[in-house]
Amino acid sequence: MLLPQPLATVATAAAATAVVVLSGASVANVYETYALVRQRRAHLQLPNAASSPPQSVLHAQRWASVDEAVEGLSDMTKKELMELFLHCDAPELSDLAYCDGKEELRMVYDGTLLGNGPILTLVTNFITNRLFGRGRPWLGKAYMSSGGLGKNRFAMRHSKSTAGESLDRTFNYSMGPSSLPSIASTSLFNRYAPHCQKLTPMSLFWGGMVDELRVVKLKNGSNRSRGKELLLLGMGYFSWSLGCWNSAPFCLVVRKAPWGVDVDDTERRQQRQMTPRDLRSAQN
Repeated sequence: MLLPQPLATVATAAAATAVVVLSGASVANVYETYALVRQRRAHLQLPNAASSPPQSVLHAQRWASVDEAVEGLSDMTKKELMELFLHCDAPELSDLAYCDGKEELRMVYDGTLLGNGPILTLVTNFITNRLFGRGRPWLGKAYMSSGGLGKNRFAMRHSKSTAGESLDRTFNYSMGPSSLPSIASTSLFNRYAPHCQKLTPMSLFWGGMVDELRVVKLKNGSNRSRGKELLLLGMGYFSWSLGCWNSAPFCLVVRKAPWGVDVDDTERRQQRQMTPRDLRSAQN
């Protein structure tokens, strides 16, 4: 149906304004990240770099619990979160909490989206909770101990499953070199491209998605339990949208896995409960 000319003009103007605002926010995000990275690289090149860390890092060093840390991270600006990320180290793969194996040892990560400025925070929330989850709110991530595979956790749209959540959006995880400097200049990467091979617009869209994660160390070593890292700070981005320079921050906190059966069996059971419409949507 064609819109009347006045409405069409208003709609076009509104769309153009949205593009300009979003582009401006992204450019500001890129410039801020570039300035922080340049500053951090210069600092790492100094002999026995003795300058004091930024306030965001000093603040994090006073957190005595994971709950206090998540609250503190939620109050930080994107600039402060990136400053902290640049001072964090990558986790060891052996220190990740895994969702398979013995039932009493199964752990997953609860996720929290963090501040990314007044414009991009809204965009990130929409992409994560509406598009990425196909209408299901994002809950966090689950890592498998073998095969380098992980999945995202989403709230169920239907209440038939006793698990109360579903696993979707598979990724490969591995350690790798980072463009965002730290002492070791490495991060834990989650990459979605190997599982988005279809030549469809949405597959190409999600195929460019990357998560980059590092460990937030708490006061007195309270960031570890049973040898596992309890708190990870992540930067999510799309390779086709200026990559790590235009990232969105989030954090992951360990919790006991809510499943009483194997992860693969849980996923198959949840798929059997999906409607034909859900199954068609899952192919996108």
